[in-house]
Amino acid sequence: MKSTERRQIVDKAAHWGIKLGGTAVVIVIFALFLFIFMEVYPLLKDANVLEENYYSLNGRPVSLGVDEYQEIAYAVYEEGKVDFISLVDRKILKSHSLKSIQNARITSVCKDNNLLIMGTDDGRVVTVKIRFAVSFEDDIRVIKPTISEEEPFLINEKRKGLKNITSKRDEDSIATVVHTEEGRVILHSTVIERDLFGKEERVEMVTDLSSVVLQSVKNGNLAITSLVLDLFLKNLYLGTSSGDLIWIDISDREDPLLQAQMKVSDGSVTALSFLLGDVSLVVGDEKGSVSVWMQARDEITGEWSLKNVHTIQTHPSAILSIAPSKRNKGFVTMATDGSIHLNHATSEQTLLRLRVKAIPSAITFSPKSNGILGAGPNNELVHWKISNPHPEATIKTLFGKIWYEGYEKPEFVWQSTGGTDDFEPKLSLVPLIFGTIKGTIYAMIFAVPVAILAALYTSQFLHISLKFIKPVIELMAALPSVILGFLAGLWLAPLMERIFPAILVMPFFILLSIALAFSIWEWAIPSHMKGKYRFGIEAFFLIPFILLAIYGSIVLAGAFEAVAFAGDYRQWFTDYVGLPYDQRNAIVVGFAMGFAVIPIIYTIAEDAMNNVPKSLVSASLALGAVPWQTAVRIVLPAASPAIFSAIMIGFGRAVGETMIVLMATGNTPIMDWNFFNGFRALAANIAVEIPEAPLGGTLYRILFLAALLLFMTTFIVNTLAELIRQKMRKKFSSYG
Repeated sequence: MKSTERRQIVDKAAHWGIKLGGTAVVIVIFALFLFIFMEVYPLLKDANVLEENYYSLNGRPVSLGVDEYQEIAYAVYEEGKVDFISLVDRKILKSHSLKSIQNARITSVCKDNNLLIMGTDDGRVVTVKIRFAVSFEDDIRVIKPTISEEEPFLINEKRKGLKNITSKRDEDSIATVVHTEEGRVILHSTVIERDLFGKEERVEMVTDLSSVVLQSVKNGNLAITSLVLDLFLKNLYLGTSSGDLIWIDISDREDPLLQAQMKVSDGSVTALSFLLGDVSLVVGDEKGSVSVWMQARDEITGEWSLKNVHTIQTHPSAILSIAPSKRNKGFVTMATDGSIHLNHATSEQTLLRLRVKAIPSAITFSPKSNGILGAGPNNELVHWKISNPHPEATIKTLFGKIWYEGYEKPEFVWQSTGGTDDFEPKLSLVPLIFGTIKGTIYAMIFAVPVAILAALYTSQFLHISLKFIKPVIELMAALPSVILGFLAGLWLAPLMERIFPAILVMPFFILLSIALAFSIWEWAIPSHMKGKYRFGIEAFFLIPFILLAIYGSIVLAGAFEAVAFAGDYRQWFTDYVGLPYDQRNAIVVGFAMGFAVIPIIYTIAEDAMNNVPKSLVSASLALGAVPWQTAVRIVLPAASPAIFSAIMIGFGRAVGETMIVLMATGNTPIMDWNFFNGFRALAANIAVEIPEAPLGGTLYRILFLAALLLFMTTFIVNTLAELIRQKMRKKFSSYG
């Protein structure tokens, strides 16, 4: 085979190899994007109904419930009968008549976990505990419902009916509040007292709250329509027909205190319910409006008051009942026209809209929040199995300000986990995006000038015999970022905290030392001695002066701190500037991440400056320009497209940095430009959170969304950088 033919074969092989390699890279990048997007896509899907089934009942129930597997439901009728219905084979498994009801009828019901607290038409309170015992027989799940009754007690000595009831209990006490047919509000409390020997004694107390309520109700009209008590057995809320909400503190059972009365609706308040955690209170009214209220501290007065934090989509008619979720801040509302809405308080979204044919009588939310049961007309039970895996994730919760429980105002907050099951996830990506931008800016402020000036010096001024400096600088890129983060967090951060006053005066001393060095070089050293040195190594003469300036700054830092900062710069910045100093802060990250970015920018910029045609440099010098004028006015503009690309590549490197940010900052997701504070970046957040994120859960997918944002940011920045580079290249092409 001739050499020409061999070259042609090699050329074709290289051509197709490069083409296939480039195509493979594009395919891999696209596949990576597609994979990340598919993990994020479920966040965009709405809640939907998986199954809808109908069952027959033996009457019109006043309360419903279901086990966590949605296999067995129960219906409680007003005459005191309880039916357990199999949702699998549509049969009534068993019926139970409550002995405590006797010949009375149930007029009001409330739930407290697995307890049903019922008020009767003869003034008694009946408590029933319903449980579902789960066992496995031959690897088959068997669910057996059990029901037990507590001793009933008379709360209304006039034996009048109880229109509304609410009850909560903890380990040592029980509080039950009722609203009677004659308009009285009565509190029955039971406290278990233990002596030193562990002997228990039940102390019961009955308090008439009517006089307390009268303090707030106009014309003495106790138009109470609904009531609810929180799990802390402290705050009692009563809704009225005038649209007011009455807040009573019952911490002192003998002397309840009226806290406030406020307008929460233009119509009658028809339903009240706490969400999981008993912090957020859902209010429904006769006009179908649904709002969420909670206690919040006023920013001006510092006093606690009820504030409307969320407003949910309105029903076409009056709200009958509210069923909260046991898993999250979701809840179901039911209206008189048969409309049923699945809502989420944090996101203020109505996720699902259902309907029964006429006025429903009862509703319940399954324990796992994946099913809804509603009792419709004609003794009919409707069961919806639903899919709603990510109710917390919406555009608003991810990128908007949200008023979270315990906060004084709407804020951007990232806090994915908490110490209790009733924790409200705070999943705003804005603090993470802010932290990414903050860290990148501080790193680029340090890295860009150093890298560009170093490239300019080594390419235009450094003697050719000293070009080994370039590979030495490039070796910095080989340092693992975890090493840089380790050094920044454990060595640099404490060091900077100790010598920070010296860092403030160091630029002044360095400039002074450079001026002194140039003066000595120019005036004190004879010309014949300077002529012995090669051109371009004058800068090495500066090194001792700069080191001396750094040493002098550290020595004089104590005196400077005493004069300028009253002896303690940290306290001074906190008191006079309002900038508290954290040891691991943005300055530390800027230095550490800057060292990671410098080699990339330096290498590309230095190559670009070296590639500027020598004819341009020679022409400039021949026309009388000094070397620094040539470097600034000829070399820099000619190399500016490549320099811009270098800066953009460094920017992308800083945006995606993980370990340095993770180890060198406090990793706190706060939004503050204060360079003495830390931050949390998107990449670092992924590294921190991914071990705790359940596979397929909301947090898991939001972390993939963060990765998608990083991916898209890098893609967009690189694309814009290339467009700008091409434009700059055309502009400065005349230099060639």
